[in-house]
Amino acid sequence: MSLAKKISDDVKIALKGGDKKKLSIARYVYSELKNFLIKENLDRDVLKLSDENIIKIVKTQLKQKKESLDFATKAKDQIRIEDLEFDINYLNDFLPKMMNEKNTIDIISNHIKENNFENKDFGKIMGFLKQNYNNKIDMNLASKIIKNIFKE
Repeated sequence: MSLAKKISDDVKIALKGGDKKKLSIARYVYSELKNFLIKENLDRDVLKLSDENIIKIVKTQLKQKKESLDFATKAKDQIRIEDLEFDINYLNDFLPKMMNEKNTIDIISNHIKENNFENKDFGKIMGFLKQNYNNKIDMNLASKIIKNIFKE
């Protein structure tokens, strides 16, 4: 089942089931998909969106929700924290499973050794990872790993 179909079905199921939290986040994602179609001047049928585009949109929404969670945590707003955590968990279900930290370190270390990269080659390393492991490796984690490798 495509991700677009899953989101569309989630809206319908949440509506019928009276699940307000799930309905809220599912509608939010659905509207973001619609906004993307409008912005890109594409056919308005969300079901025609590729999973790759949906993942990109979900990642953006996830980043915004995590930033909001940081603010809510600082403000000690427990209700908002719970809502945002629910939304984050929902959004994470649409993303492919990421490689674990050990495998990420191994890939980066091997690539650096094979190419004799130095600190100045950070962009080349990230480019390689994006080209070959996009949606499989957490790029924020990869960035931290690369920086740590060159600290040593």
